[in-house]
Amino acid sequence: MSGFGIAVKTLDSAGAAQLAGGQHWFIVDGELVVVFGDPVTPHAPGGIHAAPPTMAEGSDWMTIDAIPVCRQGHAASCGHTTTGRSFFLIDGHIDGT
Repeated sequence: MSGFGIAVKTLDSAGAAQLAGGQHWFIVDGELVVVFGDPVTPHAPGGIHAAPPTMAEGSDWMTIDAIPVCRQGHAASCGHTTTGRSFFLIDGHIDGT
């Protein structure tokens, strides 16, 4: 089976803990699923990014309330990529939608 694990609030990270808020009802492992535009906890080696990072990539076909879902390998605006839940896989390629 191929695919990339779906990203969820606090259990996955993109340089730091994933946060959520762009959707409020789809839950995996007891936490909200992360979608395009959701914030990431401010972080950076030796300091904090100038602006709090947000998820800048999402699935090209799986959406929640018309917002692309984030999965393993999708990048935040800071360039860090997120981890994902290995048991909840989303097929397709990683893109910047």
